[in-house]
Amino acid sequence: MWKTATRSTVLCLLALAAVGTPPAHAQETAPGAGMRDPLAGRWKLNRALSDDPAEQLRAMGMPEGAPRARPGQGGPPPSSRGRGAFAALRANVDGFEIERTDSTVSIAYPDHQLRLFTDGRKQKIEGANGREVEYRARWAEGKLLLERRLDGGLLLSEEYIIQPGTGRLHVLTRLEGDRLPMPVAFVRVYDPADGQPEEQGGPTRD
Repeated sequence: MWKTATRSTVLCLLALAAVGTPPAHAQETAPGAGMRDPLAGRWKLNRALSDDPAEQLRAMGMPEGAPRARPGQGGPPPSSRGRGAFAALRANVDGFEIERTDSTVSIAYPDHQLRLFTDGRKQKIEGANGREVEYRARWAEGKLLLERRLDGGLLLSEEYIIQPGTGRLHVLTRLEGDRLPMPVAFVRVYDPADGQPEEQGGPTRD
């Protein structure tokens, strides 16, 4: 009897090993059945808790929309190359709606919708000015990472994170490139548009 039980146990273990476990990224990107995706839904900007990138621009001695070229750099005037980048920092920040599938994420703004694959591939999408913008989107440790390549070699990166304990959405934004004296980094905080955060205390930024 003992041999029969042992043989049955071994067969069960072999069957489980053959099936295997889902890859880590698949477990991370797809919410379980009956579970609510914390990023999904409509979000509205909480201005009182959000940073203003204009403050950093003024501290850097830069008029908004006119990053300075470093010594020896050529090309078009920095004001023309950087104006679109700083406009992107302020565009579509008041609110949006996020929808998510196993392989894509959609962000609906008041005037347009952005749909991206979340496997890190390069995707070119036509912007409001008629120019193509290169995007990349992926998931990492429960965070949505979004990158945009802008005019003038600038990179705009965003991390979408649900703040534990508050239910608020934090969007960590960073703009960097050779035409900036230093990166511009700031945080925008969003409340659920359909309800109140779990707690009313301010966010923590470790």
